[in-house]
Amino acid sequence: MTIFTETYKVRSTQVNLNNQLGLYGVLGMLQDIAAEHAASLGFGYKDLIKQGFFWALIQQKLKMYEWPEWNERVTIHTWSLPVQGVHAFRQFELYVGDRKIGESASTWITMDIASRRPIDMTDRQDLFHPRRDGGIQMQTERVLLPEEMIHVGDFKVRVSDLDVNSHVNNVKYTQWALDMMREQDHRQWVIREYDINFLSETFLGDTMQGYKSHAHFLNPEKTLVETYLCAQKEGGTKPAFIAKWKAELINN
Repeated sequence: MTIFTETYKVRSTQVNLNNQLGLYGVLGMLQDIAAEHAASLGFGYKDLIKQGFFWALIQQKLKMYEWPEWNERVTIHTWSLPVQGVHAFRQFELYVGDRKIGESASTWITMDIASRRPIDMTDRQDLFHPRRDGGIQMQTERVLLPEEMIHVGDFKVRVSDLDVNSHVNNVKYTQWALDMMREQDHRQWVIREYDINFLSETFLGDTMQGYKSHAHFLNPEKTLVETYLCAQKEGGTKPAFIAKWKAELINN
């Protein structure tokens, strides 16, 4: 099954303060359908654990042209692309009815549970049933932080941040990023593009230091803005994640 499809109802627990599906909610949907597709093809979480390794998401890009509201139904199509060495690639398209509302690309690696080192999956290409007829014209990208980042606060990794691998789930990093923004930012701006890179694991009890950049306007009218966010473990040598969002002024 090259292309896998699921339809999700936008639940009350997934909407943000603008009564729309939030960034945290949509990334959760993408994580869910990726897991469902992988399991249906025989390389889901339980299958990989038996073989001593697990999936790790390292980069993701999302573009949203329209955000669905509470109770709307979102149909998501997903597929894998051909593996390249230790890197696997997955893409997504999101629809409400026949309207395409968004698309996403993601890059993954397979990690050995014991050594925490990546595994080359090139010789297992057929396992992924990759799509070879193109897909969307989008790739993940490396996010580079600007020189000046502002410290916005420290926080502890909690039990609710952890997933089945006993480290912080990738979607939780986005929740941290959202919490670094002011309430008025969420009310005045709607995210159109979001990039995130996952650089290091974090675990229960770690103290994280959150940072964000000054807002950078992308047009003279100041209706498009770009902001960088990251969090680094206290005493760590590199961030746990680096994120960048591009947002449009609401009611523009």
